[in-house]
Amino acid sequence: MPSDARRGVSDAIVAAAAYLALTIALTWPLARGLARDVPSDLGDPLLNCWILAWDADHLLQAVSGNVGALGDYWQANIYYPHAYTLAYSEHLTAQAVQVLPVYALTKNPLLGYNLIFISTFVLSGLGMYLLARELTSNRTAAFVAGLAYAFAPYRFGSLPHLQVLSSAWMPFVLLGLRRFFETRKASHLVVAAAAWTAQNLSCSYYMIFFSPVVVLYIVWEIASRRAWRDGRTLALVAATIAVVLIAAVPFVLPYLRLRQLGFMPRSLSETDRFGADVYAYLTSDANLHVWGSVMRAWPKAEGWLFPGITIVVLAAIAIVASWRNAQRGDAVLKARAATEIVARGLSRALTAALIVSGVLTVAVLFGWSVRQPFVKITNFERLLSFTVAFAALLLAASPRARTTVRAWMSHPVGILTLITVFAAAMSFGPHIHSRGKLIEDANVYLLFYNYVPGFDGLRVPARFGMIVALGLAVLTGYGVVAIQHLARGNAAAVAAAALIVVESMAVPVPLNGNDTNYKQPNLAPLPPEVGATIDAAPFVYRFIAQLPASSAVLELPFGEVAFEVRYVFYSALHRRPLVNGYSGGAPAEYGLLSEALKELFHDPDRAWAALASSGATHVVVHEASYLGGDGAVVTSWIRRHGARDLASFGGDRVFELPRVR
Repeated sequence: MPSDARRGVSDAIVAAAAYLALTIALTWPLARGLARDVPSDLGDPLLNCWILAWDADHLLQAVSGNVGALGDYWQANIYYPHAYTLAYSEHLTAQAVQVLPVYALTKNPLLGYNLIFISTFVLSGLGMYLLARELTSNRTAAFVAGLAYAFAPYRFGSLPHLQVLSSAWMPFVLLGLRRFFETRKASHLVVAAAAWTAQNLSCSYYMIFFSPVVVLYIVWEIASRRAWRDGRTLALVAATIAVVLIAAVPFVLPYLRLRQLGFMPRSLSETDRFGADVYAYLTSDANLHVWGSVMRAWPKAEGWLFPGITIVVLAAIAIVASWRNAQRGDAVLKARAATEIVARGLSRALTAALIVSGVLTVAVLFGWSVRQPFVKITNFERLLSFTVAFAALLLAASPRARTTVRAWMSHPVGILTLITVFAAAMSFGPHIHSRGKLIEDANVYLLFYNYVPGFDGLRVPARFGMIVALGLAVLTGYGVVAIQHLARGNAAAVAAAALIVVESMAVPVPLNGNDTNYKQPNLAPLPPEVGATIDAAPFVYRFIAQLPASSAVLELPFGEVAFEVRYVFYSALHRRPLVNGYSGGAPAEYGLLSEALKELFHDPDRAWAALASSGATHVVVHEASYLGGDGAVVTSWIRRHGARDLASFGGDRVFELPRVR
């Protein structure tokens, strides 16, 4: 290996080690309890632990020679007897592959989950470091860019959502593509395809959201290099896209099958609810020490997209520096002479009009308006049309403007700025709201929702915020290069790195959050921890693990989210089919069963009819989870209908139901 290559590998290892150390520090005290604690809360993380365990168990069986185990990969053991239940949420296959060796040795889903959780930060930092180093040829700038992506404030508002944190493969995709277009070596496309596939299998949101960005980047590379007639390049790129698409097909078909079974697309109203408000970019997660109590412009679910002051400033510096460099190019100087001769005054007037129109457009986007007797400026769409029109006129009238834009867009800063703006616009969802007020009823996201397959199945457009973080992180690297030239040293870069870390601090991160605000009355608080392995689980689940494989279990209380997610998690340990469930979706029959069982104290006959037709063969009554003696009432109700006592473990009782004739 050449010395430069060895040094590059060594630098990458040092950077990765630094990102690991910072991850441990910034997610403290998680590192003290990797095998027993859960970051954030005992909600979605437990669901993802169950998914990882389900995936890993089946993959291990396949690796050991039982390939047939993959036949029921999608037929997970919740919401019995419904099919394709793994596809009710993210399947997390890529993460399961990552954690497979550890899970094979420990069978501890919490440990596997936490290692993947930590890896999302480290790999994100490393991928961005490698991409930014490739683009800037500057190790310091690359390291700061890695910090900006690995520890973007948005990530600390997404701690419960492993799939959202799993964005590490995006920079590796762009890195592989960049190296291919620089060297024309097909091996780099292999890297890009592998990373793209890993990203697709890590998060369905990113498969749908990031793929248009990849296509846009590829088109830019081909256009900026004028490679439209390079048959080999086009053929290799087309083959890469085809391979990625083919690899995704087996993981898309189960979701399509759910559509056929009656799962409807996400409605526009639901998608709107989880779109980002314009002021989401001025709203941070409440746990951030620096900005958590300051940047609270419009708090809402999935609405904390504040990117950090240091990152925004560095990205802005990069854009301005790149634009000024484009203006100073030889081709622009020649175009300037032509402009001065032909239409210098017109160009200046159009530039001024463009700036004023652009500023007013942004002002209206943030909910500001002008209402005077002779002047009324309130319509975002009209102002945006004027801005686009002025830009088009300026480009038509000014050779200098055309040459400057062409030079700027031929630089990576140009396409990265475009990607960032596109992602921010898409994050608003089908309609644009500013502090809850409708600003525009036909955002660009609506086109994708209506015409691009997959978009109508996703409910949280705000998760485009991670792609905004991706673009800003690379621009941050270019911003560091610019300030290094101005400051003639690394002091400013070191200060920027420190500020990025400080702005993202939320230490100590919450662990094992235990919400006891239940919707159903008379339920006792659940314990603030779970058993990580079958030996550490409550005794009742060890007993269930010994039941015949054909058994189907229903647990009471039924339908309360905090309880359901615990049942799902423990089903990863006992592996028996479970009538209960918790996921990103649920079959209609589950909702009907839940409503019937909630009425067992008021309409016990209806509740029993629903229970008897549920498909369950065994019932677990968690008597201790009921208050005021209600647990004993439930047990008596079960016995009255002929259920047979099988076992009792403290407040947990197991019954075998009579067969339905």
